[in-house]
Amino acid sequence: MTLLSPVGQPFTGDHQPVEHHTKNGKAYDLCAIVGDEDTEMLCPIRYVFDSLPFQINWLKSQPLSSSLFWEDKQGSCRRGESLNSILLNTCAASLPLHTGLYTFRQNKYWRASEQATEELLVLFAEDERCRGILLLNNKSMASLAEEQLRSSVMDTYSRFSTYMFAEAEDKRAQLLAQCVVLIFMFDDLWENASKEIIEVTGKFFVDRLHNTMPCTAEDSPLEQRIDAIRGGLLGGDEEQGNGGAEILETLINFCHRPEPVSVCNQFASIREYLDYRWTDVGNSFTFACAKFSIRSHADQHHPALRPLLRHIGDHISIVNDIASYDKEKRNFESGKASSVINLVDVIMQQERLEAEPAKAMAYAWQLFTEEAIRRDLNRLKESGMMGQEEWRFVDACLGAARGNLFTSVVIKRYGGEGARIDRKGGEGGGLGMKMGSEVCDISRRSR
Repeated sequence: MTLLSPVGQPFTGDHQPVEHHTKNGKAYDLCAIVGDEDTEMLCPIRYVFDSLPFQINWLKSQPLSSSLFWEDKQGSCRRGESLNSILLNTCAASLPLHTGLYTFRQNKYWRASEQATEELLVLFAEDERCRGILLLNNKSMASLAEEQLRSSVMDTYSRFSTYMFAEAEDKRAQLLAQCVVLIFMFDDLWENASKEIIEVTGKFFVDRLHNTMPCTAEDSPLEQRIDAIRGGLLGGDEEQGNGGAEILETLINFCHRPEPVSVCNQFASIREYLDYRWTDVGNSFTFACAKFSIRSHADQHHPALRPLLRHIGDHISIVNDIASYDKEKRNFESGKASSVINLVDVIMQQERLEAEPAKAMAYAWQLFTEEAIRRDLNRLKESGMMGQEEWRFVDACLGAARGNLFTSVVIKRYGGEGARIDRKGGEGGGLGMKMGSEVCDISRRSR
């Protein structure tokens, strides 16, 4: 199949480059991302990464929000009010968010989540068992945690839960942040360790999460913390909802998934790859976390929700792959990773494209998926099958997709130091955060 431009000519990838620090000729204005009343709760943004830094004039996103399909009884969804999150004015900030999804939010308790994340990573780094778990590159599992601790954890793991599960109250936000650490740590191990090491370590994780390993006085601080996380999730369910048990179940299933595939060109189609990736990226875990964040007891396995959740999960996978492709490619070429498991690479193999047009085609599939989400929401609205609880859950899952996309833009994980914001105005690959002619120190303003 040949990718065509709107006028039917073969797509060559000859885009006009856009300056890294601009969008449509306008500098990012991070001072405009929140109102004055919310600056004390704003998590500092130190990186801005554009995963599609070239013009794709033949693709245009369409606005999509769950509030177009349902109305909160209190109307808070429309007004942007929330006890646990703040609204991010991404349009005013001119951030490179390539999507039709909007209404991005940030959890208010990011500082507590940051601390919980750092504490758990320190426990991984200091754990004797983790120091003995060697990866294919001869590094240990403990070293994975140490690498994350070399910079602010808000620039590595913590941002995902801060934006994806924005409506969580303080205690639940801390638990979710630590669950994100657990799934990332095992995923990094899974991608870079032998089958035997994965099985042994997976059993360690699973036994603690299953609570089949009795607690003893000899338990390490890491083992005690994992037990506490398990207890916190189940304790949350005793208060309201049943998402905590589902988080544990999906974490265990994630540890048991098949070993990594070696090459992506074994997939016969994009659809086959996305079906594989749906599980690989941990979408069931994500939806369980979204459910726990709002104290919900909605049934995420209800047949009526299946098509919608499938498409939301596809969206999370596609956005993650577009953002992470360059990083994954570098890691593979340098020997840090054994394979590249990424939609962009699948498209390159199948369509014999270079990276840039393959990214554009992946983005086209993302927008195709957003349109499918719109159709699913319309179908659910017209069916009358959805009650208030189900719509709350759907909105939380869409919030996870929005948060995943926002995180991909403002996290260090994908763009690296080249995406760091330079307050002096663009030196070294960064950019100044300008409000008029003034430079805005957003990190100082948000403390």
